[in-house]
Amino acid sequence: MRVARLYAAVRNAPERPRVADPERRHRIAEYLAGGTTIGRGHGPSVLHTDGLWLWPERFVSEVLESGLAPEPDLLARMHAHAYQAPAPAPGERLTDEALRAWRAGPPREPRVLVTHFVRVDAETTAERPLSLLRRTVTSTGGVSEEAVWRDLAWHPTNAFVSQRIDDELREVEPAQAAAVLDLWCATWHAEALRRAATQ
Repeated sequence: MRVARLYAAVRNAPERPRVADPERRHRIAEYLAGGTTIGRGHGPSVLHTDGLWLWPERFVSEVLESGLAPEPDLLARMHAHAYQAPAPAPGERLTDEALRAWRAGPPREPRVLVTHFVRVDAETTAERPLSLLRRTVTSTGGVSEEAVWRDLAWHPTNAFVSQRIDDELREVEPAQAAAVLDLWCATWHAEALRRAATQ
């Protein structure tokens, strides 16, 4: 059983996926509230499992309230299961396996060096940039360059080498990158709610 990554600083983790779309937030929350419950009642000591993954109940409120989603591999599993969490049969064996996995924690993250950048011009600021970029260098020397798109996911980009003459790339700390993501997530979520209300 794989434990979902527990992001240490919820607000300062630019690598944590964000979801602005209200409908997708609800589908993810339904999956996270489903599966089989490990523990009694509700609260911080309650876990959920779909038989392969294990996650804390707090993930449900984090995605609904702030759009903070679990890691991409778990999101991919949700999508593959049409956002319906499999519910393995509860019992002592499942509980023991889940608690053993929980104590062991999530798998170690690969060692990488990630640097974040914002692209600004004369009319934008680092707090409200034109775009948010990251460069990732792996332990074997591989380099990837990505930008955040409107879906709040990271996508390959050539923005590091092809930018407008008046644009400037500025390196920012992870907390600043996370703040930009949180701002965009909240803004685009509010826009989606307004659009839905007028339909």
